[in-house]
Amino acid sequence: MENKYVVLDFETTGVNRYHNDEVVQVAIVNQDDEVLINELCKPKHHFSWPSAQRIHGISPLMVKDKLCFESYIDRIIEIFDNSEFIVCYNIAFEQGMLKNYGIDISKYVFKDPMKDFAYIYGERGYHGGYKWQSLSTCAKYFGYNFAAHDALEDVKATRYCFEQIEAYKNGKIEKSYLNNWKLLFEPLVIEQGKKYYEDDLVDVIYYGDKQIVASVKEDITHMISIEFNKSSIKKIVCDCPNASSGNKCKHMAAVLFKISE
Repeated sequence: MENKYVVLDFETTGVNRYHNDEVVQVAIVNQDDEVLINELCKPKHHFSWPSAQRIHGISPLMVKDKLCFESYIDRIIEIFDNSEFIVCYNIAFEQGMLKNYGIDISKYVFKDPMKDFAYIYGERGYHGGYKWQSLSTCAKYFGYNFAAHDALEDVKATRYCFEQIEAYKNGKIEKSYLNNWKLLFEPLVIEQGKKYYEDDLVDVIYYGDKQIVASVKEDITHMISIEFNKSSIKKIVCDCPNASSGNKCKHMAAVLFKISE
């Protein structure tokens, strides 16, 4: 395969839907962030799209002299055929648009980082599952800044987030992640840890090349140990009951706030 994977994004004439809508921008990058396609497209059947235009800023005037999306289908299929899998954030939307244009998606493997990030972010939904988060929320979580709702900006952000999520899933948390360690914790735990840090309840006892030992003062003082090597956090432990049950606790978060200051 020419590409390990590619990342796809559309901007369209619709808002959060794909039935009967058309593409006004398509962008694809590969795993190395190489731009394979980035084109504005003129719809065949839509002459204005005010609601969508307010979001992505692509006007009928901007695409009036552009080719229609159908002109790029053969090129896109060739890219897909030379890739192991396709990454899309909120995959149902892109798959729906591809099917609208008669592209057989059944022969391709798709991956959606939105689903994995929902678990990492940890916000519970109304039915007990994890709530899906926007690409903007995901990118912000991993410290990536971009201009949302431009297809090229979106695929670049999606590629970055996909790589970070895969690193998390494989236990490869880079040391630079000490500035982005929050991916290990649920949002509520982060807030609790931040308060402990701001209340000056954290004391770093030992800070070595491979280990940090610290205490957090509550009614009972808790001890926290963080072991790491050059490229990853290997182990975080705390003697509190919550951590003993296998959870990432507020005391750990407080220490990480302290050493990141």
